[in-house]
Amino acid sequence: MSAPAPARVETASLAGMALGIGAYTLFSVHDAMIKGVITALPAAQILLVRGLVVVVLCVLIGRRKVVKDLLKSRNLVLILGRGLMTLAAWVMYYSAGRELQLAEMTTLYYVAPIMTTILAVVFLKEQLNLARVGGAAIGFFGVVVAANPSGFVLDWPVLMVLGAAFCWAVAMIFMRTISRSDGTLVQVLAQNLIHVALMSVLVLPAWQGMSMTEWALCVAAGLVGGMGQFTLVEAARQVPASVLGTVEYGALIWSFIFGYLFWGEMPATTVYVGAFLVVAAGLTLALSEHRNRREIVDAP
Repeated sequence: MSAPAPARVETASLAGMALGIGAYTLFSVHDAMIKGVITALPAAQILLVRGLVVVVLCVLIGRRKVVKDLLKSRNLVLILGRGLMTLAAWVMYYSAGRELQLAEMTTLYYVAPIMTTILAVVFLKEQLNLARVGGAAIGFFGVVVAANPSGFVLDWPVLMVLGAAFCWAVAMIFMRTISRSDGTLVQVLAQNLIHVALMSVLVLPAWQGMSMTEWALCVAAGLVGGMGQFTLVEAARQVPASVLGTVEYGALIWSFIFGYLFWGEMPATTVYVGAFLVVAAGLTLALSEHRNRREIVDAP
């Protein structure tokens, strides 16, 4: 076994988790931008504009090659499935944003990592250890504490967010599978092409006028969301879906910060307790993955 190998594998593991944290941080910024326009614009129209922004970016970066690679992909069915799942997730999630606070939306949505972990075991045959199960359980418990479930009413906005969480979990499994053979830019382009095509049919006949501020927020959401999508796919190449799902809990903290800064949503004491548990779960999992990688590489 060569000497440099341990460092390479350790870096890959921790770098993948860091990319996952970065991706979900970007998505938190993205969600805050969408929250700023969702009460004025239909969710489908917002998704169309942001999707167009991401498609243009992908073509400018990848040019003809990214289009050719997409057309030659052996995973077109999975790519279509992932595009439809993410589209359904975002339409339901943003539509619920008309009725729920940002922190409420994010908290409910974080049942998705639990679903991702279960699906990863069933369909990807990923192996779970005590740290992964414990990290997911502690992170989810932290979300529940922060949410203060007694304040929730099981109505349509809540059900839409839970439905969005399931669609996102399925999309994560598709993404992990596609990432084994298709490039990151190909996946991001394909997903947003699907969104643009479907949303155009729904939105263009009943287009709603937009102010400069609304245009700016939608375009900015496209830029930030596109970076988040790219970073997330890169993370999926380096860490199992079950681990990446647990990393997702860290973004909960940002939702409370942005909710306070932009909408004056005051976190309760339980929020701080829950946030501490979420961070503790992420750090524990990161240390465990780092140690396991090192043991595998150093084994004779």
